[in-house]
Amino acid sequence: MAKVFDGFLFERVARTLFEAEKAQDAAVATAETLRETLRLHRVIFISTYTGSPRIIAYAGGKDFTVEAIENYFRSKEEELRPLLKLTQPLFFHDYPAYPGALKAFVETGSASVALIPYDGRTKSEAGLITLHRNASTEPWNATTERILVAVAQLIFMGLQRLYYLEENQRLLYMDELTGIGNRRAFILDMNTHLQEKDFFCLAIFDFDDFKHINDNYGHLAGDAVLQQVASCLQRLLAPPHKVYRLGGDEFAIYYASGDPAATETAIAQAMRHLNLDCAEALTKAVRFSVGCATAAEASWDLDHLIANADNRMYEVKRTGKERRTGP
Repeated sequence: MAKVFDGFLFERVARTLFEAEKAQDAAVATAETLRETLRLHRVIFISTYTGSPRIIAYAGGKDFTVEAIENYFRSKEEELRPLLKLTQPLFFHDYPAYPGALKAFVETGSASVALIPYDGRTKSEAGLITLHRNASTEPWNATTERILVAVAQLIFMGLQRLYYLEENQRLLYMDELTGIGNRRAFILDMNTHLQEKDFFCLAIFDFDDFKHINDNYGHLAGDAVLQQVASCLQRLLAPPHKVYRLGGDEFAIYYASGDPAATETAIAQAMRHLNLDCAEALTKAVRFSVGCATAAEASWDLDHLIANADNRMYEVKRTGKERRTGP
């Protein structure tokens, strides 16, 4: 394992973690790096950072798949869960002779196994890296074990950093109340579509006299209505279409069609389904006014596009024409 000692492994792992944008991609790349560099039989990354134990990376032969390992882990979770509570690395040099659930945990072809937990100085479970060596590769010694632990901690810290970045990005572009895209996400997505000259329609809508709900039923009831409407529309207008909350009771819909008539028909149907399918959820009567505009007619200019949709929405609100009514 000469490459381990000349810093090549540390360099490759560090570069991968630094260049990756997503924790999942970094985990897969570093798992494969460990397998190739150390000539391992199998490498598995188990993460509990996002909740339940999940296999986030697997590098090895085709005798196992990520799905097969996850299914096995779920079926034996009660017995295997203690592995995630390890506070110190464990090295098993005669893995097939080890009894119990650990032996059954992806044992095929493994002569020795390293179980390395995240040493985060906390009691919370963060994850586990398992390194499997077959009989044809050089046995581990004390020096190699120390290096494997150091590399594993580097990987854990790098993945944790990426998880935090992903979570911050998610919160940055998510409306906290409804869980859908916020105004920042709307601006970013619209600019992307406009720069690429995509043919699409933008619909902007808000509630008619939403203040009545807040004044008569309280702001918690008003928040509940906003959440229910966002949830229903997100289900009714599945990707590639997208729903955003711009602020207050104002929402926007990106509809992936350059045909305004088709867009208006689809959104009218969504509003009708909203009335029917969500009638029980929408415990307070609501009314909407909607305005639609196309990217093409706005010459792919965001300010122009928003102004067109806004003006049409307020025209509907003033005249009452084609106003969508809630339950």
